[in-house]
Amino acid sequence: MFRVVLTAVAAVALVVGGAVPASAAPAGPSRLPGAPTTVRVAGSGDGAVVTWGAPRSGAKVTGWKVAVTPAGDQPDGGVDRLPGSARSDRFGDLPAGTAHRFTVRAVGTKGTGPSVVVSYTTPSSVTTVQSLFALDESGAVHRFPTTGAGAGRVVVPRGGEGFTADDLGDVFVPSPDRTSITMYPAAGGVPRTVAVGLRLTADLRSDVAGNLYWVDSVSGAVTKLPVTGGAPVVVLPSAGADWAVGRDGTVAVFSTTSSQAPTATVTTVRADGVRAARTVTQPGYATFSALLADGSGTLYLDYWSTGASGATTWWALPAGSSTLVSAEPRLAFDHAAVNDRSFVLAQSAEWCAAPSEARPGGCGVDKTLTHLVARDASGATTERTTSGVASPGRGVHIGAADAEGDLFLAVGTGTTPGLWRLSADGGPAQQLATGWYPTLLVI
Repeated sequence: MFRVVLTAVAAVALVVGGAVPASAAPAGPSRLPGAPTTVRVAGSGDGAVVTWGAPRSGAKVTGWKVAVTPAGDQPDGGVDRLPGSARSDRFGDLPAGTAHRFTVRAVGTKGTGPSVVVSYTTPSSVTTVQSLFALDESGAVHRFPTTGAGAGRVVVPRGGEGFTADDLGDVFVPSPDRTSITMYPAAGGVPRTVAVGLRLTADLRSDVAGNLYWVDSVSGAVTKLPVTGGAPVVVLPSAGADWAVGRDGTVAVFSTTSSQAPTATVTTVRADGVRAARTVTQPGYATFSALLADGSGTLYLDYWSTGASGATTWWALPAGSSTLVSAEPRLAFDHAAVNDRSFVLAQSAEWCAAPSEARPGGCGVDKTLTHLVARDASGATTERTTSGVASPGRGVHIGAADAEGDLFLAVGTGTTPGLWRLSADGGPAQQLATGWYPTLLVI
């Protein structure tokens, strides 16, 4: 995730790890590449950048393998495969207070050369500060601090539909003709094209490593552009009724034979390529409407009642399970989001069935969002009280959540329109901006 990482003790000083001397294994036979040279690691908080030079001997280098241990939640088991021209690699979201070893090896046509290992230990305690990216009605992408302190600024002036961002804060946007991807650097400067000859839809997504994903506009396949370089690859041949990408790089696809079939199939592909399919029994008298994924393998599915009530309800599908379990404590007007570890749900004080709204004066209930519920992967929940913003009512409302559990939501109609922040600690909601922001992303 994009973050400025500060020490818990001194909240004004960045923790920066210096270069660590490398230890190299003996050189391999001449048919293999030699060991990389001048391998170093520079760390800052929970991120580290590994750099290296070309071998002085051995076979031609066609690629590199860079691995981190322990791998934690890193995609592909913590192993990055880079092209031969690469000379650096970045790892983010490293657990606090952990000694990490980074191994660099050159790859040739006949095999892999000897490794060089460098180390970096993350600080024992860090506070993360992320960014909220929001698309407005004109197509501009704004960047807000998730703390709620300070105004937002425009990072993409127009044409930002379908944007996503990486953990460095770079923003990626599909071109108007949907054949290329433009990157807007986090530090500013001139935007640049990072890939061409594509068949995009206006819905880019990303994982913690910076890989980009989309649905092919012709084949319907979920497609991945590796951050390490190379051509796009097909992850799954169809996006089904809906698809999601977890921060760990797991792609999930929901598919069913009809909107009200008794069962559905959930297919997942992990970053290391392991694929699994599960048959899920769907709730009765309900139609699937949305899919979210956290960063630890749990999926969250929203269903719309086919009866007169007009209710939407959220269900959790734990990693490896084929059984849906309820993810909300009460029937209400809901606004939902996920972060790396949790599902966050804002619920209204009161709720009424759809037929009540047809009566004179409507149902007249209190639609103020008063309950803020956080559910982790184990199923444990916490609840806080909030106030100050009202749900527009019935519908599927999806916002964004940061690592702290703050929920960001956009309200387009009703008594409190605008962009809002609900603190994970509860209390009054904070308005960040007026206007309508149809797409939100925290990174």
